[in-house]
Amino acid sequence: MPANAPWLGGVNPISASSWLWRALRGHSVTFAALFACSLLGLSVFSEFRGLLDRIDAPWYVWLLAPIVLVSALAKKEQEWIPDARKRLWWARGLVIGSIVAVILIASLAPEPKPASHEPTPIRTNSPLR
Repeated sequence: MPANAPWLGGVNPISASSWLWRALRGHSVTFAALFACSLLGLSVFSEFRGLLDRIDAPWYVWLLAPIVLVSALAKKEQEWIPDARKRLWWARGLVIGSIVAVILIASLAPEPKPASHEPTPIRTNSPLR
């Protein structure tokens, strides 16, 4: 996966692959949702950090709050969805559904126009002349 992949929306590909592994191996709906959002181009952490920036939170809150929030959600999901099979089904459904959605979006998107090789015009009304 290239580091500048447009479908990752500025998310580190290593983080996305880690979330995928945790979603499939650990039956985590939280990490499956993070993976699905990153695959669809939504950086949840960037949006959360933007919110923290608007309320003028200090830099250490930017680092700790997402970690604490994701950890709390991952631990609470066992209470919210106590059945391990159901958690696995939801996690795999989110992962597979997001992959299918990206493939559909890519196949239905119009092809980009080829770049023109025309030279850039020179400004003739420059104030320096």
